[in-house]
Amino acid sequence: MHLLLSGLELASAHSIHALEVEDVVRQAGVSRGTFYKYFPSIPGLYGALSRQLMLEVAAMMDDLVPHGVDAATRLASTIRISLRLFVDVPMLGRFFRQIQWPSQGDDHDIFHVIVRDVQAGIREGVFTNMPVSIGASIAIGSLMGGVHTLLVEGDQAGFEDSVAHQVLIGLGVDAASASHVSRRALPCRPLGVAPGILGKLAEMGVLHAGGPQQVSRRQRGGSGKGRP
Repeated sequence: MHLLLSGLELASAHSIHALEVEDVVRQAGVSRGTFYKYFPSIPGLYGALSRQLMLEVAAMMDDLVPHGVDAATRLASTIRISLRLFVDVPMLGRFFRQIQWPSQGDDHDIFHVIVRDVQAGIREGVFTNMPVSIGASIAIGSLMGGVHTLLVEGDQAGFEDSVAHQVLIGLGVDAASASHVSRRALPCRPLGVAPGILGKLAEMGVLHAGGPQQVSRRQRGGSGKGRP
């Protein structure tokens, strides 16, 4: 876990393609031997980090996104909460911008959750009948572009609602319905103390247990040794 967190910190300030093993071990305060005990290379480290984070974010969405609602509401909620999370915790947002999509990750990661909701919306007739790949590109591309815009230009009130609104319109939802769905109140359920990277960020005060609506803007300070 410590190596993954150190990799996340470095990715917040540098391109992952420019980093070397020496950068990570220096940040983590471990030996090269320790690094290679867990990861074969820098791409191996960031591949593992990407898979783990996307799975944890997907689990967070499952806890926060309303259940028993239509695909449009699920998708809009996922986009809005994800945008707020990645912007309120900049180190996550900056790393997210560097993740490639389409991905070959787990079927339960955040990208596949979005694809699932797009597919369900098309099947339910909530979205226009289109290839799922096109619908997913509209949603995921808008999410990634929204993260980039907020990190570069700064926070903008209601921006995540506007992104969700435009995604729904792009998927064929009428403007009035898209406006209503993209502005629905989001739940703020307490998140249990979870293992993994998000749990560690919560322990360090970077991510509050209440979810992204209560995320702190403080950056992680200090480091400790431990598992990768």
